[in-house]
Amino acid sequence: MEQMTQIITNLLSSDNDTIKKATADLQEAYKHPETIPALCEIAVSAPEPQVRQYSAVLLKKHLAKLRQWNKVPVEQQQAIKQGMLNALMQEQQKSVRKAIAQFVGVLVRHEAKKADSWMNEVLKFIYSYCSSSDPKQSELGSSTFAILADAAPDQFLQHMESVCEMFTAALVATEATGNMATPVIFNILTGMTYLVPFTLGHNTAEQTLQKSIPLIVKSLQAFAVQPEVDQFVHAFDILESMADLNAKLLNNHIKMLLEFCLEAASNTQLDSAVRIKAVAYVGWLVRLKKKLIIKQKLIEPIIRVVFNLMATEPDDEDDDEEYFLAEDNSNPMTTATQTMDLLALSVPPEKLIPPLLQLLEPALQGQDPLPRRAAYLSMAVIAEGCSEAICNKYLETMLNIVKVGITDPIPLVRNAAFFALGQFSEHLQPDITKFAPQILPILFEFLHQLCNELRVSWPNEVVVTEPWPPKTDTILYINQLQIKRKSVLTNYSGGTEPKHIDRMFYALETFCENLEDELVPHLPVLMEILFEALSPNNSVRVRELALSAISAAANATNENMLPYFQRLITILQSYLAPTENEDIISLRPQAIDTLAALARTIGKQNFMPLATDTMTFALNLLENAEDPDVRRALYNLIASLAEVVNEEMASVFPKVIERMFDSILSTEEVVPEFKDDDGVPAPADEADENGEDIDIEHSDDEDDDLDNIAGYSVENSYLDEKEEAILALKEFAEHTGTAFIPYLEKSYQNVYKMIDHPQEDIRKVSIDALSSFVVALFKQQDVQGVANAITILIPKLGQIVHDDEEVSVVLSALEGLGDLLKELKQVALPTVELRDVIFACITDVLHGKVACQFDESNGDDDEDAEESEYDEAIVEGAGNMLPLLGGAMGPDEFRPYFERTFPIILQKLQKARKNEDLDTQRAFAYGALAECFEPLQNHTGIFFHAFCPVLIDGLSDEFDQARQNAVYGLGELVLYSGDKSFEAYPHILNALSQAVSKETKPSALDNICGAIARLIIVNSTLVPLAQVLPVFIQHLPLREDFDENASIFKCLKQLYLQARDAIAGSLEQIIAIAIHVLYKKEYTEKETYDTALGLLQEIRENYPDKFSAVANSNPEIIAFLQTL
Repeated sequence: MEQMTQIITNLLSSDNDTIKKATADLQEAYKHPETIPALCEIAVSAPEPQVRQYSAVLLKKHLAKLRQWNKVPVEQQQAIKQGMLNALMQEQQKSVRKAIAQFVGVLVRHEAKKADSWMNEVLKFIYSYCSSSDPKQSELGSSTFAILADAAPDQFLQHMESVCEMFTAALVATEATGNMATPVIFNILTGMTYLVPFTLGHNTAEQTLQKSIPLIVKSLQAFAVQPEVDQFVHAFDILESMADLNAKLLNNHIKMLLEFCLEAASNTQLDSAVRIKAVAYVGWLVRLKKKLIIKQKLIEPIIRVVFNLMATEPDDEDDDEEYFLAEDNSNPMTTATQTMDLLALSVPPEKLIPPLLQLLEPALQGQDPLPRRAAYLSMAVIAEGCSEAICNKYLETMLNIVKVGITDPIPLVRNAAFFALGQFSEHLQPDITKFAPQILPILFEFLHQLCNELRVSWPNEVVVTEPWPPKTDTILYINQLQIKRKSVLTNYSGGTEPKHIDRMFYALETFCENLEDELVPHLPVLMEILFEALSPNNSVRVRELALSAISAAANATNENMLPYFQRLITILQSYLAPTENEDIISLRPQAIDTLAALARTIGKQNFMPLATDTMTFALNLLENAEDPDVRRALYNLIASLAEVVNEEMASVFPKVIERMFDSILSTEEVVPEFKDDDGVPAPADEADENGEDIDIEHSDDEDDDLDNIAGYSVENSYLDEKEEAILALKEFAEHTGTAFIPYLEKSYQNVYKMIDHPQEDIRKVSIDALSSFVVALFKQQDVQGVANAITILIPKLGQIVHDDEEVSVVLSALEGLGDLLKELKQVALPTVELRDVIFACITDVLHGKVACQFDESNGDDDEDAEESEYDEAIVEGAGNMLPLLGGAMGPDEFRPYFERTFPIILQKLQKARKNEDLDTQRAFAYGALAECFEPLQNHTGIFFHAFCPVLIDGLSDEFDQARQNAVYGLGELVLYSGDKSFEAYPHILNALSQAVSKETKPSALDNICGAIARLIIVNSTLVPLAQVLPVFIQHLPLREDFDENASIFKCLKQLYLQARDAIAGSLEQIIAIAIHVLYKKEYTEKETYDTALGLLQEIRENYPDKFSAVANSNPEIIAFLQTL
């Protein structure tokens, strides 16, 4: 024993040599059977607390593996168990007691399967001590409970009812004392947090725990005002655990929980950590229980509190410009901003926007800049979740407010307004583009001012260490260059320049990227400013933002960037050439991204001369790239080149594919954080002392290293690298044809391993890539490869739809299934089982039964409840899959599936008709039905009498998108019902006549024309052409929905062949319409082009004078017609 005590003392030494020798001595000692009893004796009797503690730690570490415990003789095992339990009762030092309790947790797990379960004895000790009137005993019992619940929570499974009763009894007893912020309560809350997931299915335990929630809240109120704020933070975990793992426990107490959180969040006397926890939990509850919260009219109080918190000053002045911070660095303002974002994603817009606008008006008119900033931040963060509602009702009003904000004299207000403009540009497409003439001049003026400010700050004598611009004309090679960067600025976080530049560039970039061709007239001004911003006299941050903005401009305008291409290449070379200049090196990833954007957009023929040199540069740099951000950018560049050189990538793949696989399979993005053993150094890992082989198959629960992990942190740069590697493989599959086939199987296998990654963006890109891999196999006619892949992938995507809680991931899974159905058709459905997997996804989403919809049904009638736009997006995604499923099946097989589905859609339509705010739901229902008639083909007639009145009613809907979808559906219904529709022609034509006389929206008018065309195609003899055609032709050419030109020209061609007399007087108009559509390329299918062109040619042959009268009216048209 003295020898073991000395070894432990030496292990605790600060001298490395002493520790090294002691470690070797310890490994030798473990070979002798007397070592374990000696450590037990030291743990209970050594005079120094740290020696006792470390002895218990060594016991836990060594005996954590079941095979080591089994080597201990049975009589020694009994003595150890009894001795440790006695030590728990007698030990006075908390740190030692904690170490012993953790060791007891290990023993409990090992002994669980034995007939005379030791757990009963341990529980008897815990129950007895927790209920003791002696404070020391009750604290000992509760701390032991907390430690054991952490160490071996599964061992409490058979005892959940009694544990929950003990938990409630302790809360009740402590409440009677008037002080609930006691160590005992903290311990039992901590212990119960670990056990919440094990209450599932234990009805009595769930009921007991549910009834204790008011007492839990009381205890948290008590901890909130204590000076030790960490106790509140850790105790609060029990509510988070309930929300995350057994949310139904909260149902009866939502109002009380929200009132507690809102009160705590509003209380400026409380520590920021308390307020952060409270307002974050509000967002969590809204996401999980929005229907209950709306029903109890709690949304408005939530909005008020959250908005007021957004209008507070952060504790750290440096956080003024940070709107979203990681949890460890968050403050009440940033957390409230995130909660407002969650509100927008979860709550129906009409429940959120009107009460929020009531808060914005006084805030914007006041003198205090903080509420003004909060107003712009609120508009910014609701843009994603409420995009349709804002576009339909509030866009111009909100945009006018933002235009005022970006000229506000206070920087923090101005920056928030820029942020709002960026969010609008990102999420309110395409509606916001019509305001470009108002917005772009303001942004350009700010950029001009910025460049002027920066120019003034330049030193009089600037020494440019890099050639500017460089003289060479080709992409430079970089050989054996080791990338070492001090830091990479990857988010909009400000720098040494005016703080507003990050937000301003964000607004500029997002606005420009989404303008597409409408940006072209503004390119000269924009590029002049960006070229000036790229001057080497400017800071790294300004140049980085300018390069990113150039990428956005390239993505928007494509080959229209050609006038600037050579100059851009020359500038980019300066960032790609070998150098020791830290500024240049730090800008390299963004420069590579900009080069990739140009490769994708400038035109294949324009970039091809640079392709070989660019690829050589990328491969050479990748060979030694240690920075994950550089690797990410290079993957992006190489993928962009695949779009240029296509199958010529075959020679490149052997040099990059394995590196990409390494990035995908790497776990460097996840960094484990280990539990703190109260300052005791971690024991060295043990070798297996007898050199025995370990039976891995039967040692599943022996990974004691995992027991010591407290959590994980994430390195974003490695995550971004992983994401880009997956995207690159996806692009290879799409653009390189047979060259990628040898790598498809392994790519599929490696990416499939990422489909359950904890980070949602990785799950999304994995789904997208896997779908592309299968489509690539299909295009290469690999029948067996496709069969093998979809047998795995379709059930997996079905599982994701049902189980994943992230809406964006579920949408990706639905889109992935849709892509497979669209591309593979019947090949995607080789078995009834796969067909049923997809159908179950559709019906379960429509019923609101998948995990991300957070179904809250509890028997109450909530059929009139509104949905958030994200909820609607999921339903729409499932609805879009139904016609794709029909197209893959064939009409005969699809009909019974449609018969099971359309009542659900009609029920949704009926619900939406009762509430005028549910306009998008009505539009969805009409659209979903309309798209199913084509795959039903002649079976559509069976449903004609059921759907015709429904769709005619839709023609008078107040929402233009609903009217558009209804009239489109009416035309499709007639087209595929054939003679079943003939008797209804007068009624339908009358409805269309009334609709066209009232309609003002171009897209709806286009669809009315499409419906008339379909009626004529099906049976022109039932249409009074003399009355109908003048109105029909008057509304041509179409203005927005060019898909309908397919039906328009089929109709005109048919009339020309079968009823020429009826259109003889309108031939010149028809010629003009056809020329307009061909000249403007207002068609989406080659068949439409062929039909229109054929019609023109026939008219020219038969009516040359009429044709010449139209064709010769404009020199531009004459030139165009000569090209046909």
